[in-house]
Amino acid sequence: MRSQLAPFYVSRLKRPGERSGHQASTAHVQAAYPAVTEAGLGSRGVFIGRDAYGGSFVFDPWVLYGDGLLTNANTIVFGHVGFAKSALTKCMLLRQRVFGRQVEIIDPKGEYLALVRAMGGVVLRLEPGGGVRLNPLTRVGTREMREGLLEAVTRAMLARALSQAEALGLTVALRGADDAQGGEETCIPHVIEQLRAPTEQAADVLGMTPDEARVELRECALALRRLCEGPLRGMFDGPTTTGEHIWDAPAVALDLSALGVGRVGSDLALGIVMACGGAFLDAKRTERARAAEARGRSAAKVIRVNDEAWRALPVAGLGEYYQAAFKLSRETGVQHWLVLHRPSDLRAAGDEGSRQQRLAEGLISDAATIVLYRLKAADVPMATELFGLSTTQAQLLARLSKGEALWLVGGRCFRVQHVTSEIEWPLVQTDRAMTDARDDVLDRQVAEHVDDDDRLQEATA
Repeated sequence: MRSQLAPFYVSRLKRPGERSGHQASTAHVQAAYPAVTEAGLGSRGVFIGRDAYGGSFVFDPWVLYGDGLLTNANTIVFGHVGFAKSALTKCMLLRQRVFGRQVEIIDPKGEYLALVRAMGGVVLRLEPGGGVRLNPLTRVGTREMREGLLEAVTRAMLARALSQAEALGLTVALRGADDAQGGEETCIPHVIEQLRAPTEQAADVLGMTPDEARVELRECALALRRLCEGPLRGMFDGPTTTGEHIWDAPAVALDLSALGVGRVGSDLALGIVMACGGAFLDAKRTERARAAEARGRSAAKVIRVNDEAWRALPVAGLGEYYQAAFKLSRETGVQHWLVLHRPSDLRAAGDEGSRQQRLAEGLISDAATIVLYRLKAADVPMATELFGLSTTQAQLLARLSKGEALWLVGGRCFRVQHVTSEIEWPLVQTDRAMTDARDDVLDRQVAEHVDDDDRLQEATA
């Protein structure tokens, strides 16, 4: 007589080696480790890399905004030097081109040339007395944009807040310069003339005599005069010299490396150029949006990268300018992508408790996405406070591997390993000066990409 089969509950009591295999998905792992990471954001958008448990991580701020998962497209990237912040930025730009996004880059170190050329874009090198000049007061932009820039730049040059009379005087001077120029382009020297010799009408608006107004506005005139002399001469003090077709390119980079990033006294000049160059790009983007609307089309989405943005934040007046740009991103369709080294860069923007510091830290609340690469142990407590990290997430920050980051997206956290392809690597790596063996190979690969791009443009011209 055959023995009966063991009941089901008995069959389960086997030694581990005798049991059948068990399958688990990342959803199960997420439940086991909820404080570390979550499931992905879906499959629509740009492939970034792999999440902590082997799945694909895909990100697109406009898709997520449309799904109600983000309140804006702005992104801030933090991380210790050498842990792939720049590589992520460049890969994101290159991959977003597949979706028709336009790219604007303010590049203090001149390291985006190969990438921009590979995308069929244009690099404009700004340098004192050089051949490229951009007029930040071009009338393409709105009056509010032009007035805001003028005030921000003047505050930066004076390194202090403006008096009520000075702020109003700048607005009146810009209006007077526009009237005096008629249909011609208004430039910064024209505003300086209005400040140095206020008209009766302008003085009356200020409640002063022309002589009193001239004395009151003298420092503003001298501050703006510095944009026309010294390290900033020839870049923003006259009509734009570039052709209109340049601004229709898929990518435009402003190369500021000639200003000598990292040298003593260069941060003020760099901050001014970032603001002026950004204002010009804003104006041209507004012009493109109007043209698209007139044709019944939607304007292309734009990614604006400010690399080394921490250098501009301490400059008086520019905190307000960045804050306004972040808050208007939903209206303009722009993703502002700022690259910083550490959270303390925000607090270093001004004295403890100062308005400048609060404005810099306020950028965090206006950025729905924060990417945290490896930080030094000393920076982790501040990051934990600023971003509301859990104990587990905070512990990870000091030991993330190269290319690995915590993505804080709309209140959710993802641990992601960024993946770079062989084609992208020559375009994104930035440490060739510290390496030897691969330099010649990388240079040749970049040259091949550039040559291919040139031939493509010639064939389609």
